Amino acid sequence: MDTIFAQSSAPGKSGVAVFRISGPLSRETARQLTNLDNIEPRKIYLKSLTDQTDMAIDHAMIVYFKAPHSFTGEDVIELHTHGSIAIANLLTQTILKTGLVRMAEPGEFAKRAFLNGKIDLTSAEGLADLIESETLMQHKQAIRQMGGELETIYSNFRADLLKIISLLEAFIDFPEEEIPLETLSSIENTILQLTDSITRHLSDNRRGERLRNGLMLTIVGAPNVGKSSLLNFLAQREVAIVSTIAGTTRDIIETHLDIGGYPIILRDTAGLRGNSSDEIEQEGIRRAFESAKTADIKIIMFDIANIITPDPKLLALIDDNTIVLVNKVDLNNQITSDLNPIPISLKQKIGLDAIIKALETKAAMI
Repeated sequence: MDTIFAQSSAPGKSGVAVFRISGPLSRETARQLTNLDNIEPRKIYLKSLTDQTDMAIDHAMIVYFKAPHSFTGEDVIELHTHGSIAIANLLTQTILKTGLVRMAEPGEFAKRAFLNGKIDLTSAEGLADLIESETLMQHKQAIRQMGGELETIYSNFRADLLKIISLLEAFIDFPEEEIPLETLSSIENTILQLTDSITRHLSDNRRGERLRNGLMLTIVGAPNVGKSSLLNFLAQREVAIVSTIAGTTRDIIETHLDIGGYPIILRDTAGLRGNSSDEIEQEGIRRAFESAKTADIKIIMFDIANIITPDPKLLALIDDNTIVLVNKVDLNNQITSDLNPIPISLKQKIGLDAIIKALETKAAMI
């Protein structure tokens, strides 16, 4: 097995950078960098790293993990240096010049951990999700998967399948043994229970996938109801242009948010109206409807004027995953509607906490 090397921490400037060497020649590689002849496992050494001409590269902490007690299950050396781009380049060049190692391929450390029985495929996927996690809920999901939650579920499925197969084979291979009919009933019950368990596991409304990739949230409404202002409020920055001119937003504007620990992909759309003669605006309106239909959560916005006679096309979009808002209640707080809307005023900052709470509730239900 080749000895591999790579920077394990993110590239770029930082206080500390971590480099990992894994394989049978990892200790020899570290010896050539530090002149340490006898590196003991699980001890930290502070040594100077030098190149082939004895030029100092950096002072580093060196840690040796002896196989199989390491992440990959192989001998592993970790080098903790200062996070300089120059140090990273010099150290990489120096290590490769030893001829003892090669650069690791993407994901190869995790691959070796799997091949050496340190992790299974579900834990490997959980590790990748943990590295990519940006929100609290993504982090929690990844930690559960790394901890073996998914592996336990699949192992139970496998045990039930093996039980079914063994009982059926016994019934087929040894019919003269007069296997009790209760055994067949037991097989049938196990099959039904397993089918139900797998069905429930698969019919989770793609929750894990949505949590990993982000929940799609679309804001729709007539022109000038405050959609772009709402987008800017949720993003806490000026993402969209706010104007009183109808048709200002023509294409979908997208930004990524963390709301209550849930990853949200927020989309502002063109104002929905039926009397536009602008071909580009018409395309924007079509895309707005399509985005609303495929969204995990949608916000339908009205203002205090058009809530009285709402657009039927907007009403047709309302479902269980819809939040209805009525903006500009600072002009008139008398709302008459069966839609149970949340009254807000983006201009006067009225009811804004209720929007966040409603979004968190909807995200938790998906």
